[in-house]
Amino acid sequence: VEGVGQLGTLITNLVAKLRQTCSAYSSYGMHKQVIELKKMLCQCLLIKGHGEDCIEYCTIPQGVSKMTIVTEWRKACERIYKRAVSKLSFSGVGNGVTSVITDSRCNGHITQLGSFERPVRLPAAIKGAKRAGAGRGPNVLLLNEVEDTYYNMAENVVIPKAHKKTYIKRLKTKIQSIPPDQKGVPLTDDSDGEGGDDTMGSRGSYAAAVVGIGASLKAVDMVVTGKCVNAFCAIRPPGHHAGLELRPMDAVSNGFCLFNAAACAAIYATTPLSQGGLGLRRVCVIDFDVHHGNGTQDILCSTYDPKYLYVSIHAGGAHINGYEDEGSEDESFRHLLGGRKTEGIFPGRCGDSSPHKGVLNIPLGMKVTASAMGSALVSQVTPRVEEFSPDLIILSAGFDAHENDPLGMGGLSAADFGHVTEVACQMAYKTCSGRILSVLEGGYGVPCCRPRNDLFLPPSEERLLDLGEDLPSNMDDEVHYTLRQKLDKCHEEGFLECVQSHVQSFVKCNIRK
Repeated sequence: VEGVGQLGTLITNLVAKLRQTCSAYSSYGMHKQVIELKKMLCQCLLIKGHGEDCIEYCTIPQGVSKMTIVTEWRKACERIYKRAVSKLSFSGVGNGVTSVITDSRCNGHITQLGSFERPVRLPAAIKGAKRAGAGRGPNVLLLNEVEDTYYNMAENVVIPKAHKKTYIKRLKTKIQSIPPDQKGVPLTDDSDGEGGDDTMGSRGSYAAAVVGIGASLKAVDMVVTGKCVNAFCAIRPPGHHAGLELRPMDAVSNGFCLFNAAACAAIYATTPLSQGGLGLRRVCVIDFDVHHGNGTQDILCSTYDPKYLYVSIHAGGAHINGYEDEGSEDESFRHLLGGRKTEGIFPGRCGDSSPHKGVLNIPLGMKVTASAMGSALVSQVTPRVEEFSPDLIILSAGFDAHENDPLGMGGLSAADFGHVTEVACQMAYKTCSGRILSVLEGGYGVPCCRPRNDLFLPPSEERLLDLGEDLPSNMDDEVHYTLRQKLDKCHEEGFLECVQSHVQSFVKCNIRK
């Protein structure tokens, strides 16, 4: 093929570089080994992208498929990537390693009494990850701190690329004005006082949201540069309803969300190396939260951008939310998250259709079932993702489609979430050497963790979730009686077991072959 002769040279030089690195690798100290692994893998992906550019502008003979050449080129580069990881891995770094990333600063986001999005979700997620093996050995890491480097990068570089300055300033100013001892303050209400009913917080909410973004950037770094195969970010508040501006795509509220970790991770991954990013060409975000991620779609795919594919499998549909020709002023569908007032499912019509080829929205009706989810993954998601051929897959991991979740919008079991994760990992193996990470979104089925102060029943008759040392001693868990009743069935299976199954599937799929 005329014009692509240099591709052979690029591949030959890349293989020679790998052999040279391997021959000297054992003489390096651990820190040097990590650096060399990162350099080698980044070079693989850089050359992969460069080669795609060469093919795009070369002359292809008649009868030869350009797409076939591109596909084979990508496969060749990914084979070298996998070979490098296999040869250069060692205990706790590289092949066979899953990371769970969290930070106690996320606990500083304190919502109001009665909120589904309670602070105990985070220690419950960590408990679930530990049950899946996190922190018990060198191959399932539990990383409890986000370094200042990632926090500062999130605050000063990446968040301003994902959210408008007016939104960031408004949110930061609002949070800074909250007295240190006050909690449950509306954070996303507009100038008329509307839209803040479900998204409330405290003085620590800004730092919690920023450190959550920092965790996602750290996960991208670790996965792409070979420190681990996959990673789960146990963070809160959630983020997939946070868009460029307040209440994106005509949503009635921000749905518990402040900053968007999935979108920020995708932006960081695709930012050129010269601008401090990782220079990936394509990132796919797959969102299996029970609600459509209107914020993620707003940030990454408001117009078509070939760098991104956004996939959302969620409850909804035009037959539920209404059709466009029924009048855009009709707000009957724009109810609050978890509090259906009339017909429709939050955030509304925005997830009922796909505006262009960079978005694949799959609404599954009033309730997400295992059969519908499985069918969507096999017949629609997998073919589209393989066609897109991402360099990285990011999961917006919401577990509110569980059958016992208090929102009552799903019929999935914890095992089903494990299967969803495995399918996503298989997509990642086929397209990008298994590079995949997840960020925690929704999922509210956490039984009560603290006794009621006004309980008339003897303490022995009150059933509490025992999170042990994972529950901070200063963390309260006040829950209304009606919500407590809904959460009781989560003792059998709930949010904690969903996270456990999700991380277990990551561990199961963390060997690059």
